[in-house]
Amino acid sequence: MSSVSYLGPKEIAVNQGSVLVGTFDPSLVSAISLVAEDKYPLPITINGTLGIWYSSLEKGLNQIGIRSLRLKGTNKAGQVISEQVIKILVANATSNEPIINAIPLRETFFKIKPADSISLTQQQKAPVLAGQTYQVKSYEFTNGHLKVELNNPISPVGKIGYFYELHLVLTKGSQILTFNQSSLPTPPPGTQLLWITKATKIKLYPEDSSSLGQSQQVEIGQGETYTILGYACIEDHFRVTLSQAIPGFGNSGYLYWPHVQILQEGKSVVFNQNATTLTVLNTTPFKKQPIDSSKLKPEDKTTLPAGMIYGVSSYSLGDGHIKVSLTENLPNFGNTGYVYGDFVQLSRGGTIFNPAPNLTYTGPREVLVNQQTQLTGTFDRRESVRVTVVAEDKYPLNVAINSNAGTWQVYLPKGFSTPGSRWLRVKATNSKGNITGSQIVYITVTSDPLTVGQSLKLQILKDTLFKVAPIDSSLLDRQQKILVKAGQTFTVSKYGLVDGHLKVLLDSTIAPIGNFGYFYEPAVQLSKGSKTLKFDIADIPDTHLTAQMLVTRTTQIKASTQDSSNLAANQSAELILGSTYPITGYACVSGHFRVTLAESIPGFGNVGYIYWQHIQIKRDGKVITFDIDAITMTMMQTTVFKKRPVDAVNLSNSEKVTLPLGRVYGVESYGIDGNHLKVSLTEELPNFGNTGYIFPSYVVFKRGDKTFNPIPNYVELNVAYFSQRDNPRFYWSTCNVTSIAMVLYYYGARSKGGGDFVDELLQWCFNYAGQGSQTDHSVLSAMIRAYGFKTSFSTTRGWSELKSELINRRPVVLAGSFTATGHILTVIGYTSTGYIVQDPWGNALTGYSNTEGRKLLYPYSYLDQVAGPDGNIWAHFISP
Repeated sequence: MSSVSYLGPKEIAVNQGSVLVGTFDPSLVSAISLVAEDKYPLPITINGTLGIWYSSLEKGLNQIGIRSLRLKGTNKAGQVISEQVIKILVANATSNEPIINAIPLRETFFKIKPADSISLTQQQKAPVLAGQTYQVKSYEFTNGHLKVELNNPISPVGKIGYFYELHLVLTKGSQILTFNQSSLPTPPPGTQLLWITKATKIKLYPEDSSSLGQSQQVEIGQGETYTILGYACIEDHFRVTLSQAIPGFGNSGYLYWPHVQILQEGKSVVFNQNATTLTVLNTTPFKKQPIDSSKLKPEDKTTLPAGMIYGVSSYSLGDGHIKVSLTENLPNFGNTGYVYGDFVQLSRGGTIFNPAPNLTYTGPREVLVNQQTQLTGTFDRRESVRVTVVAEDKYPLNVAINSNAGTWQVYLPKGFSTPGSRWLRVKATNSKGNITGSQIVYITVTSDPLTVGQSLKLQILKDTLFKVAPIDSSLLDRQQKILVKAGQTFTVSKYGLVDGHLKVLLDSTIAPIGNFGYFYEPAVQLSKGSKTLKFDIADIPDTHLTAQMLVTRTTQIKASTQDSSNLAANQSAELILGSTYPITGYACVSGHFRVTLAESIPGFGNVGYIYWQHIQIKRDGKVITFDIDAITMTMMQTTVFKKRPVDAVNLSNSEKVTLPLGRVYGVESYGIDGNHLKVSLTEELPNFGNTGYIFPSYVVFKRGDKTFNPIPNYVELNVAYFSQRDNPRFYWSTCNVTSIAMVLYYYGARSKGGGDFVDELLQWCFNYAGQGSQTDHSVLSAMIRAYGFKTSFSTTRGWSELKSELINRRPVVLAGSFTATGHILTVIGYTSTGYIVQDPWGNALTGYSNTEGRKLLYPYSYLDQVAGPDGNIWAHFISP
């Protein structure tokens, strides 16, 4: 063997990541260099244990043609003992995907099975030469061998076979893939190494990949390695920060922990289900000293952006701060610093805990409205002399303390006057006025005496499946679903209705799914105390139209919304990915589009149900939003739709159109104008338009399946609902962009890149002003303008201004103290008793135990407490 040699590849694609691989004699050679055209030195890594060298070219070579690379090897004295010129062909790329190459290090065999080559016949193995490069479609490491599928067959074995792993180097793009821990590269000081031990996906959210879109995850192959700045243990996943971003994805994501290893100083990091994590609720300074950040030098502080989660190795309290050591090194700062407790949240094993046990709350978490209430707690009398309690940082409550017993108490003889979610900031201070303890307490004020203080119970009515996603069970594997027998009861902490399924967070776990998942709603019953919560969905009228339905994922059309496992063979039919069908009507029912096809499917018919995420319905080039609570107007008698709110006899023919008996129209928005309703429809009427006036006695309005009267002091805009809990990134701190997305979507805006609209708005904020900037109202205003809309933001709005916006069919983005860190929602209408809102976090009137916030009625008195008072309202007004 030459003291230094080059193996391959002999040809690479221009401007694509590549690895050049060779061998050397470690007893003779101490350094290797590789220079292109005797001008451009290329990076070299040597592995003395394996006797190989390689040059990892992240962007490949940038000129097409034959490239000359001079390869030199020198000994310990610096003398050149080997020199040669390598010729490599750089050709046009045929794909943007990274190329996988198999390069034998020595003469070896390509085999039909992972056995010793001596035991195989000549028809079961094929000899291959060192340095011969083979392009690979797929691979898997098993039993000391690499099972590969080659682009081109090797006779007589074929395309699929086995290489002995130690005889081969496998490269992917600019990476050398590693399958033995002893061969792993050493990461730079202060970082860790992420090693992929099983093919997996890095995701924007710690959920099963089946419930995430393609833009929310990236496949990562077995053997790949990445340098990371830090990690956190969250919901069976490692959250990692990569030193270099993955193109089209970013530098932070979640990986299922059994599929990876993280190595720190050569030792594996053990995944800890009960690890402590720190969630940043509001963008805040992280400081070298526990003092005001304005007094620190730039190098003594950094910023923790809202929404990030960090692993915590240790923490302590002092000087009104939490001192935290993270499991992550922050660039140009380190991993240890001080942060105010008001802006972060500590959790252990996913459960929030109070880092200051010297100050506690022992009172009720749920109380009845207008009933005598007593709030109690304890404090450390050795450290503290005073306790304060302030509701929503606006309303101080009278606190009585017992210094001898170390207890505090707030007595409210009339209790809380308005139902809803309330929060209190409890602080303890010492004789010098320094804070010794602080925590936030959430209390739900309810008007239902049957449910106060009672836990949520879920009863299984009939055998059903607990699933990782609200989709048909035929699309899930065995690890993604489990049969749960009838008669069982589970305690629930949070719930929501998604696509005909109950989304629940259980107090206990159901293996292998865990404590978070989905039940088909008709198979279960949820109750609180003696009250059963109802989720019935009655018959919903079709919207008649001419449109196209595109199948975006191979799926089934069914005779009902039931799981296909419960249907007969003639009650479903397969729809192939990419197929298109003309349709004449649709409706939104239990997570499905019910469609009326223009032509029947043989053996099935022309009306059926399709899971809504598997199709797109387009009309006039616009995608129709799936909305279970869409507003419709049904004609109860033939009547006239008019351009002006006057008697039809006084109008010309061009100013009116006849609407026939029984026709159902989608409603974009409506309002009251004298004795008429002014209505904007979701369709254009020939030679008329979509907006006009109608007498309310001639029509019936429905919201989903529920009839309602639009005439009382009532305005409601048909704004699509987005839940921030569904957001792919930082769902706990994206109420802002989610609420704004609802308004922009109402005006017709859509994702420019075809991906998730809310995440696109979040990324705009990051690009404009950095991560965490979505909490800055000036950044949000700039974002709205960048999307072509007019906006104004003020902190001194009056309630009458909000109503004026709504009357003029403009939704309002409202900020308030709904939670301790602030919260934003979308106001879409009002009634005589309150405002109709789309709350992206859920229902505040249930203390957010109900995570669905679609078209809620928040009383005027409640909103005045958490978002007022009048004249001090923070709101964005947005218009086209």
